[in-house]
Amino acid sequence: MDKVLPNTIVPLVVCLFLVWNVGAQDIHFAQFYNAPQLLNPALTGIFNGDTRFMGHYRRQWANIPADYLTFSGTYDAKMYPKKAEGNDFWGFGVNFNYDNAGYSSLTWTGLQLGASYSRELAKNTFLTGGVQLGVANRSYKSEDLTFDNQWDGDKFDPGLPTGESFDNTADFFADFSVGANLRLQKDDRRTKLDFGGALYHLNRARQDFFDNNKVRLPNRFAFYGIGAIKLGGAVDFLARATVQFQKTYREYLPGLAFKLYLDQTRGKELALQAGANLRFNEITDAIIPTVELHYKTFSAGVSYDINISDFDIATDQRGGPEIWVSYRIEKVKALGVFKTCPIF
Repeated sequence: MDKVLPNTIVPLVVCLFLVWNVGAQDIHFAQFYNAPQLLNPALTGIFNGDTRFMGHYRRQWANIPADYLTFSGTYDAKMYPKKAEGNDFWGFGVNFNYDNAGYSSLTWTGLQLGASYSRELAKNTFLTGGVQLGVANRSYKSEDLTFDNQWDGDKFDPGLPTGESFDNTADFFADFSVGANLRLQKDDRRTKLDFGGALYHLNRARQDFFDNNKVRLPNRFAFYGIGAIKLGGAVDFLARATVQFQKTYREYLPGLAFKLYLDQTRGKELALQAGANLRFNEITDAIIPTVELHYKTFSAGVSYDINISDFDIATDQRGGPEIWVSYRIEKVKALGVFKTCPIF
């Protein structure tokens, strides 16, 4: 009995913990600065180039029975108005998100369309407003769940009736979000600062599974600062932080990194970046070392959550890996016919 009880209780506690967390917070990444459309709709189109493709993969707590698997894929591009003053431009993007967690395969699948407009306030200073409109589906499976009615006195018998009735196992709804970003930078484009805020789920859509229980998706507020300083010819110092609130959930995630340029030749740029992030709410949750490679218009980053909260009893400090890749396209434009957008 002493051996059976811990093996029964620990997964149960883990499941309850995960269900509460999934209901309380959105999809989020440790490399938040590499997931711009999840951080702020106004960051759509804010990059060096004309077109960008990005992918994000995260596997959290794989060594316990109920883990998280998250994927995000994004595309965004710029459009330059012919009659715009200065270096104003539009940004357009598409964002696909998938998240699966727990024994019930509680799943979030969403597709968002984003648009932004960047106004040049002064040289090297841009103010951007953005909106995001999309649809999402939240669903779960009850086949692998067990209930107290299936306990026969000695063991769980999955053949016994559950005694439960489910009105819905999926819910489809629309979603609307807004945000603003301010970009400050120097002519070298390596010294820059972005800071802003966003309000997600402005419409607070219903996402309930029971007909007589109206549950609305809580607003998420995201505030951040992402900066880089050129220290010398080949070294940059990077600092970034975000604070996010969603109902009772709080996340504070600061980080520091250094970027070393091994080759600064135009069109052949090669750089390595290393740093660490720290995630906490009421208590410190995880230390997250990060490494990135930047080659020409291709970038890739890897981070790993080292869990240091009380939950390390179940995780053995193994939070999980996160992988990010990005590819940018810079169009070759005829001389005298194009505007040079200074956004880096």
